[in-house]
Amino acid sequence: MIGYFFIGIKLMMKSSVLTFAIYFISFLLLLILWRRYVIVRQSGGNFFAPFHIAKGRFYIHNAYVFRKRIIPLNNIKKIEVHFIPSVKLNGARYFLTIEQKSGKALAFFFSKSKENDQLVNNLKNETKKYNIKIRILES
Repeated sequence: MIGYFFIGIKLMMKSSVLTFAIYFISFLLLLILWRRYVIVRQSGGNFFAPFHIAKGRFYIHNAYVFRKRIIPLNNIKKIEVHFIPSVKLNGARYFLTIEQKSGKALAFFFSKSKENDQLVNNLKNETKKYNIKIRILES
């Protein structure tokens, strides 16, 4: 039975479209992991945390943010955190928006977990020195 499975896999791998798709998805996954690893090394935070505040900077660990992911805290005007409850099986999420003093805004999503709840709750204490307005909105 397993022999038939491996014969089928070998036949499927002869398809150039399927092998290209597998290589392309593998490349994207490695690129995302590499981008996250690089920013985590700079920030010194946890690999699985969505952001980290250290050295007077706000480090965004999310690899899908294609703008600068290191923002000095003295350039941030306001941070808003919106809680988005679970819809069916998607899971609950946070939506964090950073508004800079220059008028630019940056937003990203991250999942709700105990560790992320603690990060959101500590956000006010960690940014108190920089006079950043923090709004945490529960839906």
